Amino acid sequence: MKNIFIIYRSMFTPQGEVHTIGGIENYIISLIETFHAQGWKTHIVQPAKVNFINEQSGYTINGVNTGLYRGNSKKFALAKWVKQHATSGDIVIFATDSYAVKIKSLTTIGIQHGISWDKPKQNDSLVAQWFSSLLNQYKYLQSARKSDALVCVDHNFVNWYRTWITPKNQYIKVIYNFFQQKLSTEQLNIKWAKTPQPIKIIVARRFVDYRGIKMIAPVIDKLLNQFSNIEVTFAGEGPLKPLLEQTFSADKRVTITQYQANESYSVHQQHHIALIPTLGSEGTSLSMIEAMAAGCLVISSNVGGLSNLIIDGFNGHLVMPNADEFENTISHAICNMSHSQALASRGHESIEQICSQQQWSNAWVGTIETLSNQKMSNDCD
Repeated sequence: MKNIFIIYRSMFTPQGEVHTIGGIENYIISLIETFHAQGWKTHIVQPAKVNFINEQSGYTINGVNTGLYRGNSKKFALAKWVKQHATSGDIVIFATDSYAVKIKSLTTIGIQHGISWDKPKQNDSLVAQWFSSLLNQYKYLQSARKSDALVCVDHNFVNWYRTWITPKNQYIKVIYNFFQQKLSTEQLNIKWAKTPQPIKIIVARRFVDYRGIKMIAPVIDKLLNQFSNIEVTFAGEGPLKPLLEQTFSADKRVTITQYQANESYSVHQQHHIALIPTLGSEGTSLSMIEAMAAGCLVISSNVGGLSNLIIDGFNGHLVMPNADEFENTISHAICNMSHSQALASRGHESIEQICSQQQWSNAWVGTIETLSNQKMSNDCD
């Protein structure tokens, strides 16, 4: 049986319950399911105040007391524990590449979830902006180099990586994020069978500045005054929630809500247009994929890995991350719903293969097997 160790900063309680369910946690759970289907055993390795082991069906949770290590440095204690318990031929996966540590005796994979250092800079000084960006890129470059292999969620990171170094001896694989549920073609046609009234728009993002909430809120306010046939849902949580509540307190056509990760598909299914006004730090967005799978027209900024999924004017809209472009594009979509339906239909079709969970699982299994075969070949040389 193949043993796979997944190192992550924090996920399970000693009782085996998940602390919080976010994008990375869902990713890890799906990896466990994929490996279990292959007959492979997964070992989750995470920091803990007291050492513990919790056996689950198909995987083990290992809480490791990291002693005096603090913050990101806890990864060194976790890597040391893995070196003591793993054997040659086992695979080590760093659930985020920032947690990667060199382990020469084992095959290691870092998961790169998308460039995060492209957020708008708060400092007006060009020199300060440049210096801050350079430091961030150096930090992430160092993290990326510490694994034998990198699995990336988009090509944006790979292209950036190549501008710095030529990764001759590093295996790199792009595996897009995935949807778990998808409308059938018949269901899509029913959803768009006649011009919807009202037209429902959703912004499913964390309520933080770099997700474009401050930028898109006044745009939505203007559109509500311009169009009487639209309703808008803001779904998420974060420090900008009071701003949204204050801006839209007098308009009953705006809903501010929150849902669990496993409810995303059903929520998007009830909407026609999904907005992704991200300003930075984005891979192949789960919100985008889930919206396309649920038959929504996606209007997105052209940030990070988002452009890997949308071809502007073919299966959605890609715009510069500024208020004027979003306002004009949303207005055009509302006034041309037959065209919006055509784009939503192509978006729904375009992700059917490349973003299916089966495709994702197959790509991961293929990656593990390729690296295992390389390890065996190198050991025999």
